[in-house]
Amino acid sequence: MKSGWFWASLTAGVLSLGIFTATVWSGTVVGSPQSRFVPAEVRSAPGGYRSFHFWHVGSGGYRGGK
Repeated sequence: MKSGWFWASLTAGVLSLGIFTATVWSGTVVGSPQSRFVPAEVRSAPGGYRSFHFWHVGSGGYRGGK
């Protein structure tokens, strides 16, 4: 026989998964609906924003050394 904690955890998990699935299926955006756009002049400025892609992907990224 399963304990009360098992059924409570199972119910919470199924409920959470159901809410997540319904949210994704409906296309609802949770959080800030606006994308975070960083203008080119900010990105190219010294000390400006650099994405993960800039540093780690492709031939244009950081290579180290002098």
